Amino acid sequence: MPVLLLNASMQPLNVISRRRLVVLLTKERVAFFDDGVRASMEAELEQRRLGEGVIVVRLLRNVTIPRRMIRANRRNLLLRDAHTCQYCGVQAAPFELTIDHVVPVSRGGSSNSWENQVVACRRCNGRKANHLPEEVHLRLARPPRPVVHEYAHLLLMRHPEVRGAYEDLMRSVLPLVGDDSRRPSSADRTAAWPQLS
Repeated sequence: MPVLLLNASMQPLNVISRRRLVVLLTKERVAFFDDGVRASMEAELEQRRLGEGVIVVRLLRNVTIPRRMIRANRRNLLLRDAHTCQYCGVQAAPFELTIDHVVPVSRGGSSNSWENQVVACRRCNGRKANHLPEEVHLRLARPPRPVVHEYAHLLLMRHPEVRGAYEDLMRSVLPLVGDDSRRPSSADRTAAWPQLS
């Protein structure tokens, strides 16, 4: 299972391997949030094995991260379009989907922009081929737009198990606001996260 690395300010920075975690621990650059987790991690290291479960650690010093531009690569396009063909609406596994250029590159379309790339099933991509969608009577479900969310949101969407651990940590660290002291339901937590659209 992965390790979620947080900045000292609690901002998600990256998902790292447990091997990298060991390096950061030996250099004394990270800290655990819970003494129990720290103790179990030390016991696992002594036995030279690492258990299951998500581990959340934070840097001891805040690092300034330049704003990252989210690239329009295959992985991010699949997240933006929710693994759904933008022409026929079929949802499929990533290996069954392709990336289609709305305006073909050979006809002047951009090869790597958010606005000119969509997820398409193999059937629709083959049907469209080197044509504009209107020429082969295909219609986009929605116009392709760039992803404007922060990198941290995309990181947590890529790793749902890490997202759950991060939300649990935030609930335990941050006090609940308002008179109602109930814990947020899973629907409330889901609504709080922006959807890629």
